[in-house]
Amino acid sequence: MIIRSLYVRLVGMFLIVVLVSIAASFIYTSQTFKRDIRTEVSVQLGNTIADIERLYNVAAPRALLPFLSEAARLQNVSIVGVSADGRWFGFGQHFRAMGTQMTAEQVEEVFSGHMVIGSLNQDDMKGQLPRMTVGKVAHFGQLELAIFVSPDRVPQERSFMRTSNMLLLTMLIVGSLLFLIAAHYLVSPLKQLMRATARLAKGDFSVRVNMNRKDELGKLADSFNQMADSLSRIETMRSEFVSSVSHELQSPLTSIGGFAEALRSSEVTEEERTHYVDIIKQESGRLSRLSDGLLRLASLDSQHHPFHPQPIQLDRQLRDVVLSCEPQWARKSIELELHLLETTVDADADGLNQVWHNILNNAIKFTPESGRITIWMQVSGGGKAVTVRVSDSGPGISEEARSRVFERFYKADPSRDRSIGGNGLGLSIVKQIVTLHGGTVEAEENGAEGGAVIAVTLPVAPQAIG
Repeated sequence: MIIRSLYVRLVGMFLIVVLVSIAASFIYTSQTFKRDIRTEVSVQLGNTIADIERLYNVAAPRALLPFLSEAARLQNVSIVGVSADGRWFGFGQHFRAMGTQMTAEQVEEVFSGHMVIGSLNQDDMKGQLPRMTVGKVAHFGQLELAIFVSPDRVPQERSFMRTSNMLLLTMLIVGSLLFLIAAHYLVSPLKQLMRATARLAKGDFSVRVNMNRKDELGKLADSFNQMADSLSRIETMRSEFVSSVSHELQSPLTSIGGFAEALRSSEVTEEERTHYVDIIKQESGRLSRLSDGLLRLASLDSQHHPFHPQPIQLDRQLRDVVLSCEPQWARKSIELELHLLETTVDADADGLNQVWHNILNNAIKFTPESGRITIWMQVSGGGKAVTVRVSDSGPGISEEARSRVFERFYKADPSRDRSIGGNGLGLSIVKQIVTLHGGTVEAEENGAEGGAVIAVTLPVAPQAIG
């Protein structure tokens, strides 16, 4: 029923559109025809006056009036001549109507050197285009006259309209038949898409539409398949996200519950009590960091995350972050090398500060005692961008993991989580913030020392690299 209704609607819409188009085309064509005829006739009549004037001056006949009478007969035009003192004469079929409808203003304008174009009003013009008159000044020897010319025969508007109507009616009939056939083939793939959409709405993300077409319907089917793929991936990510969040919440909650229960025992020594409290505090901090990370990601995913870009000295910000993290890297006797350029970027200071803290903290966590972390900057993109690379001497990132380290809750080595810490959100937050700044971040191939290399590329402010 829906398809039949759509079929009827398509045919009805086609007929309405065609009828409106035919009416608009008829009006436009009629007006265009009249305008073109008017332009063409005015040019021809102006040329006729010029030809008569040139022929007279070349042939030099004995009398002007017989010459103009013969010229009107041969050119199939009516001619009216007006002298400077207002006397007029005429020849042809319509010269009397021309003489009576001619105004003093028109004659004066012709004598001033302008060409005058007008219409001749007659009662016998039904089915014909208006009869035009053109006036120009002409010189016949020493005599200057205002010559008005009008054609004795004009194109038949009725004949043109009849031909146009037949042509448009034929187009309507043939077009309607062809559209009825095309609409049938148009509705068939839509029916296939409708069935697939119904399955997708019920949660069947495996449904696909096989349609070997190169037209818009084929593109629609491809778009539907891409949408189904995206929804399938989103569903998989949602399931993994729920599982990851549940796991990340369950582990510290289990620890907190277990040690809280142990604290109830009267047999627990003071030293054990202090140890249990430290563990509960540590797990509570882990939950707090997880909550903060999730809230920040939710804010970054929304369209309302606070973003206040302003010019900042990138090299100075990196030095400040390194200094603020000194207790962590100094505790492990890590050697830190900086190779920075004086660079200004337009960025949100707080957001970019979070980026460097997350990357540097990751590097510190995975760098062994007495290891090395290197931060260096280099101009890229033809001077329009700057790339900051942070490399460490840790175990590095495997080739399979490099493409996934920015996914939420992804951990390249889950077996190390308890000892190293982290919840798998740090690099996800980095990617979101860098993307918000119009930049890119990627995990490059492991460095010369075998450690991870994280590269952040940001657009720079004009004339910002020194």
